[in-house]
Amino acid sequence: MLSDPSKQGPDRVEVVVAIVAVGLGVFVLVGSLTINFGSGYDRIGPRFFPYLIAIGLVVSGSFLAREALKRGRPFADDPHLTTSWPEVGILTLALVLSVIFLESLGFVLTAVLLFWLVARAFQSRRPWRDGAVALLLSLTVYLAFTRGLGLQLPQGALNGLF
Repeated sequence: MLSDPSKQGPDRVEVVVAIVAVGLGVFVLVGSLTINFGSGYDRIGPRFFPYLIAIGLVVSGSFLAREALKRGRPFADDPHLTTSWPEVGILTLALVLSVIFLESLGFVLTAVLLFWLVARAFQSRRPWRDGAVALLLSLTVYLAFTRGLGLQLPQGALNGLF
């Protein structure tokens, strides 16, 4: 039987996530103040996207905090809403490996590994399809950034291929 959610306090995890989001937004905002402007011919400038991300984090974190404090813990007794730690472990592994191997493997192969492991964490049952989609998506993003925007992404093991 579920207890009355109005008699329970706020979910501490949701409040912590909200505080971390707001804190990260403030950190990005303060850090973006140190970014030097370009040559003067940039319409948007190099600070635009960090500001946008910082504002999004602060606003999202604020809404999360408000909702967590307002509604309490309505799902606290629901056994179907528990954390699946093996999947969290796979997601963490995917992020750590992508940071470790970005320079040596390059963007494309690291992104394929990241996307494939995320599909595994979400219990996809088609590993070959997931790998093909990951490769297609990674190549598309790589080419869009390097050819379309002129940005350099690490080539790693595929150096000279693209």
